[in-house]
Amino acid sequence: MKILEPKVNKDTASKFSDSDNGCFLVSIKWSILNDEYITFVRKSAIGYCYNIDWAGPKSKFELEQYVKKEETIIVQLFQIQPFLIQCRVENNDCFMLPNTDEVRESIGFKSTDFQLVI
Repeated sequence: MKILEPKVNKDTASKFSDSDNGCFLVSIKWSILNDEYITFVRKSAIGYCYNIDWAGPKSKFELEQYVKKEETIIVQLFQIQPFLIQCRVENNDCFMLPNTDEVRESIGFKSTDFQLVI
């Protein structure tokens, strides 16, 4: 795993250039406190993923129809961009959001939102 400087590469950044269209849906319900990465809801809202490319980007308007109170939150790229790390999964480079205290605070998770799986 390679940690990047706090920005997304140019190709990825161009997809997220409009802040209204650079949004992602994060699952509070499926982001487990001791998981390595934050869990996103996939673009189609069917299933979950860690890979940000599978999660969006979408417009805030598009994501609002999928928000479930106390289960999901909409985050914008500017909130998470400094924390994204590049990983290699199944021979593909992708970006994921580490599950750290700093990231959770940045996106608005309360400590009571997370489950702890042993």
